[in-house]
Amino acid sequence: MKKIFYKISRILVFAMAVLLFAEGVSFTSYARVPIDTGKKGKLTITYRFKEDGKDSYRYFDGINVSIYKVASVSDDRFSFKLDPPYDSLTGIELDSITDNDTAAAKWEAVQKAVEPEAITNHEPTRTVTTSDGKAVFEGLDLGIYLVKSVVVKDIEEECTYVFSSFLVSVPQLDAETDEWIYDDLFYIAEAFAKCEKTNIEVVKYSLHKRWADSGGEIYRPSTITVKIKRDGIDYNIVTLSDSTGWSYSWKDEPGHLWTFEETYTSDVEYTVSVSDPALSEDGTIVVYTLTNSYSPETPPPPPDNPPPDNPPPDNPPPDNPPPGDNPPPGGFDLPEVLGAIRELPAVLGARRLPQTGQLWWPLPILVIAGIFFIVKGIRKNAKMSAK
Repeated sequence: MKKIFYKISRILVFAMAVLLFAEGVSFTSYARVPIDTGKKGKLTITYRFKEDGKDSYRYFDGINVSIYKVASVSDDRFSFKLDPPYDSLTGIELDSITDNDTAAAKWEAVQKAVEPEAITNHEPTRTVTTSDGKAVFEGLDLGIYLVKSVVVKDIEEECTYVFSSFLVSVPQLDAETDEWIYDDLFYIAEAFAKCEKTNIEVVKYSLHKRWADSGGEIYRPSTITVKIKRDGIDYNIVTLSDSTGWSYSWKDEPGHLWTFEETYTSDVEYTVSVSDPALSEDGTIVVYTLTNSYSPETPPPPPDNPPPDNPPPDNPPPDNPPPGDNPPPGGFDLPEVLGAIRELPAVLGARRLPQTGQLWWPLPILVIAGIFFIVKGIRKNAKMSAK
């Protein structure tokens, strides 16, 4: 019996050592309870600005604030998923944003994808800031909200304050407990709008048409019509052609979202894309490029009879191999355990948003326990050998 116990203990010790020291092994655990979707949320956004070298903030009263719901609580109630039609505008799954090194870029990409659709085609929830610069929304459905940018002109100071748009989750996580913040009435979320002060009152903008249709130039329409929208509202309708250099320029205040809708008459259908805004070479003009892409025809299929100098193989693979010969599909990595983002990119406008994470506190305990059992096993082995 002692020998059996001894062998079992050695097996357990070996297994413990493998688990502790194998490369890439980590211990994870759920760090919080799921979201209660039967509850509502409360979002507070503060609009303030502090000059460099000053001790106090200026709080903005009477600002009109608009928010758009773009995502809801996911089915597992630990994360969020984009609502239709936003889910068709980007291939990024919100619960896949798990790497802090790439999170900022991915959240920025999500915002760029959903913002034009939200502002142009959907009605926001609105409120006005109070004297302490706070915009408060109560009774919100839980999810992720796009907070629209705000432009404030100060005539006395002859300057403009621009509050950037951002995404924020309702609810948010407590950094200490990894639990959703709740005040016995609402799930709570707070954010501070990022503000930039500029003395530039007017910005020059330019829209350029680019054709990516090599071989299909004959199909180009002689003119195209572009509807320019500012923050989702019709701003101007312009016609671009050879005579205009396929471009249009205008001036307006900074801090707005510009979108473009193109119409044309042609025998072919173009794929239309709009570039991100870029500065001109001299840095004085914000440039948008509207690209129309078209491939005249698809490449011809390969000939049925290959040339003599390139004979077919003796045993070509079947077009449809039998099911038994199909290799198994490749594996894929699932997100491990949902945790909390400690430091969020500025674009999110909040301290925390859900993401997966790892819990490492059990590791030192298991390491110590493993070493203890290894030493004990070695000593016991030595004693038995001596007998």
